[in-house]
Amino acid sequence: MARVNIAADAEIVKELEKEAKSRGYTIFSLTNIALKSMLELIRSGEDSTTLSHLVEFYKITKDLDIIPVTSWYIENLVKLAYEKDQKALEEICDGAGQQISSYLRSRASTFEELLQIYDTIKSVLPIKDIRIKRVNDEIIEIRITGSGFSSESTLCTSKVFRKILEAYYFEILEMTYSPGGIIFTRVKYQGQPNK
Repeated sequence: MARVNIAADAEIVKELEKEAKSRGYTIFSLTNIALKSMLELIRSGEDSTTLSHLVEFYKITKDLDIIPVTSWYIENLVKLAYEKDQKALEEICDGAGQQISSYLRSRASTFEELLQIYDTIKSVLPIKDIRIKRVNDEIIEIRITGSGFSSESTLCTSKVFRKILEAYYFEILEMTYSPGGIIFTRVKYQGQPNK
């Protein structure tokens, strides 16, 4: 196989050489894997930044022990749980919200940093859009689209989102959800408590 020289940032190459050596890889094999992956993404119509988004998403799914299942499966499971025991489902959703918000706080100390993480991985998330509108100096409105299809799954997502907002010191003034995965929230920032 013919070899060619490829231009790359010297610092990245230095770090790559160090990691490759410590794990028993060659630079040749790692660059070929990376280039092949990028080529497949571009051929499938993705943006070149998708690879870094997928890496960040992979870290999150690994840390949270997320199992990939179809949205159809989740939707039906949530509907069955809601019909069987609505209160228990809401407690499970609250628990998931607590788990996710704790993890996110460990990754992003401010809400702005959290939004930066979202910007990095949004292309691989089912959440289609997050709109934030400042109403005045204290009140912010947040609208999420694509957080579920049924009212039951959007209810669950709203419970998770509530826990995330509370973890970032927002007081929930109003929260509504509707089928189709739309959550509207009006919040007031409380500021971090003194330590």
